[in-house]
Amino acid sequence: MLNRICDSESTAAAQSAAKDSGTSSDGHRQRLLDRYLRGGIDSLHSHEVLELLLTFSIRRKDTKKIAKSLLARFKSISGACNAPIDVLQEIDGMGRSSAALLSLVRDLLSICLKERYKRNDVIGDRSDVESYLRFCFGYRPDEFVAALYLDSANHVIQTEIVAEGTVNQCALFPRIVIERALRCHSAAMIIAHNHPGGTPVPSELDWKVTEKIFAAGRLLDIPLHDHIIICSDTVLGLRDLPRWPGRTDG
Repeated sequence: MLNRICDSESTAAAQSAAKDSGTSSDGHRQRLLDRYLRGGIDSLHSHEVLELLLTFSIRRKDTKKIAKSLLARFKSISGACNAPIDVLQEIDGMGRSSAALLSLVRDLLSICLKERYKRNDVIGDRSDVESYLRFCFGYRPDEFVAALYLDSANHVIQTEIVAEGTVNQCALFPRIVIERALRCHSAAMIIAHNHPGGTPVPSELDWKVTEKIFAAGRLLDIPLHDHIIICSDTVLGLRDLPRWPGRTDG
């Protein structure tokens, strides 16, 4: 009889503790949300931004530890949002839905940036182009080549990955860029590729590819405005360098 009473009391205590823990967690979540609603995103630390975001996919569980683990692994919110879904799930506590949520945030911001650049003069503000490219592609672990196709008013018509893998494996890359420019009736273009683990120093191959596309674009009256190299925190435009094709044209 005494054992049954003890067992009953232990169960009740455990249930009470779990209820208190859930209440405490709910209260913390609500305070975090209230702070954001009052003061905006600047009122939160980086880990708190991720912590609050994860409360929408992870119920009744402390998300602070998960948020801090994400920042420790990926160094920044952008790094976490740009990480592949399967890699995000390697973090303890990150399930498929939570990983998909971070990817969804990245894609939503990408759409917002694209919509913005379709309304504004892209070439008129180089920093906008750099921010867009760095956000969309700067944290990709693989190498890629992207192209921005512009209309006659320098608004973005289309942005797409035109090659993946290492650059020296993309033998048809210049032809593909030109073909797609013609297909979308582009009036000008910008190309970009990344150096995932290095510095934004152009290789000899980078220059040769640039020269080929520049020459083809000039022939077809589709000028190449720039070739941009993207690293996670740095962007370099080859147009700013003395070797840029046509530099001596005045």
